[in-house]
Amino acid sequence: MKIFKPAQRQTSSYATIQNTMKTLIPILPCLALMIMTLPDKAFPQGKLKNDNAFIKGSANSYIKFNGNNDMTLIAKNAGSTELGNVVADFTGNPIHKLIIPDDSYITVKGNLVLWDTLLLEAGSTGMASLITHGSVNGNYARVEQHFPAQDEWHIISSPVASATANVYAGCYLLRWYEPDSSWTFITSTAYPLTPTRGFFAWSSSGIGSPVDVVFDGTLNTGNKAATVTYNNGPGKGDGWNLLGNPYPSALEWNSSWTKSNIDATVYVYNGTQYLTWNYNLGGYGTKTDGAIPSTQGFWVRANAAAPSITIPNTGRIHSAQSFYKASDPTADILNIQVTGNGYSDNALIGFYTDATDLFDPEYDAYKIKGIYAAPQLYSVMHADEMAVNILAEMASDKQQKTVPVSLEVGQAETYTFSFSGAGGFEQGISIFLEDRYSSGFGTSGSKLIDIRNTPQYSFYARPEDDPARFFLHFNLKTEKPNEGTSDDFTGETVIYAFEKNVYVMIKNTSARVTILDLLGKKMLSEYISADLLHTFRLNSPTGYYIVNVINNEGLQSGKVFIR
Repeated sequence: MKIFKPAQRQTSSYATIQNTMKTLIPILPCLALMIMTLPDKAFPQGKLKNDNAFIKGSANSYIKFNGNNDMTLIAKNAGSTELGNVVADFTGNPIHKLIIPDDSYITVKGNLVLWDTLLLEAGSTGMASLITHGSVNGNYARVEQHFPAQDEWHIISSPVASATANVYAGCYLLRWYEPDSSWTFITSTAYPLTPTRGFFAWSSSGIGSPVDVVFDGTLNTGNKAATVTYNNGPGKGDGWNLLGNPYPSALEWNSSWTKSNIDATVYVYNGTQYLTWNYNLGGYGTKTDGAIPSTQGFWVRANAAAPSITIPNTGRIHSAQSFYKASDPTADILNIQVTGNGYSDNALIGFYTDATDLFDPEYDAYKIKGIYAAPQLYSVMHADEMAVNILAEMASDKQQKTVPVSLEVGQAETYTFSFSGAGGFEQGISIFLEDRYSSGFGTSGSKLIDIRNTPQYSFYARPEDDPARFFLHFNLKTEKPNEGTSDDFTGETVIYAFEKNVYVMIKNTSARVTILDLLGKKMLSEYISADLLHTFRLNSPTGYYIVNVINNEGLQSGKVFIR
């Protein structure tokens, strides 16, 4: 069943999946409901609790957990508890457990041998984290996963070697197939949940699906080569591969991964929006870091034939640890956050020496849209919708760049843009937001907002609006700047061009605009009113043109380049 194609030119959004699922779920065959019941967790006989001290064992040390009841390891600080070789071998009947609670982090620097159950708990606030440096022996591991919400999709992955779809009995499970861009429901409980693969799972409140599931088996460890494919063209997956974290700990997306023909951006779903992280330039994205939680799936995109990727054992981290950082970001990056209707979304736009104005696999990220109710914010360059858009560095302080910014909303109400990162740009570079609907829907004229002086901007938006409402102008040149600041614009006259359009704005008075080619031939002559940004379409050959603005104070001229 083909439901969703996570590519930049898709016409459907993630909301299409959600709405389609709500329609199909009542009539689709359901996996046999089977909720696994854990042995009693109460009354543990022993605890090893480490809150603020350190337990450091070498890979040559040895510790054995045994006895006739459960043992709980509590280590609330990541990196504080590192054991050597560990054996779990309890006595008595029934089989007992070595338990790591959902707020604890344990590292085993040697080998792990399980003759009895090792339980990694999960709850509404998190899940246990275990990192093993040596071998793992024994198929008695038990890893819990908790769904933070029902009636929405989650991307999942198996942390054990031989799990099957039976783990999600009572839920709906989907697999993605990149070669033909198709989604298929998994209905056999024996279907293997191959480590490194990601799947979509839906826990339905309407049919009593479980919110807690359990993986039983041997914990995954070691480097894991994932199968990735690249098929480009109509009816193909365009290189989008759904992978999964195969370990019982968080996994960091960073430059230590061995990969070929794979973009440098990872895409993680949070239940509402897709968030991105790129490890280049010190790390940046709409996500705050590169962590991929345990039992979670993620998207990567292959960009050429014969792609490959290996998930490294060294990429495992406890989620409370500091993340890998190559260096401080070397690019100028502006972060735009939109909030409204109880949700938010982010888009990043920046400049870097080695980037281009086309899509760069090492720096840029496509926009994959979230649920319909949440606002969807993205920039557009050459028909590509982008969550992160790193452009070629401006060659000089005289160069100007304009970036179209689109917004889709699911509810008519007031939304707010918040801008951060402008302070990282050189002070001589101006940054203006153009709102083409500021004068009212369907009317001409735009508003310019100097975001260095006005880092927040509120506006009204509706689902039926044209998404292509906003433009960001970098290094916009103005004449006769006023002293102080203004809520919308600090200069008297604006003259600039973007592609085939010429833009002119004059403060306080009307004027005549005349556009000439370099030989003096008149291309256009019109009157404009004051305090609005006017747009003139110039369907003329590529080249430079002279724009004259004449009012009762005299003549102001500017040279623009038309593509």
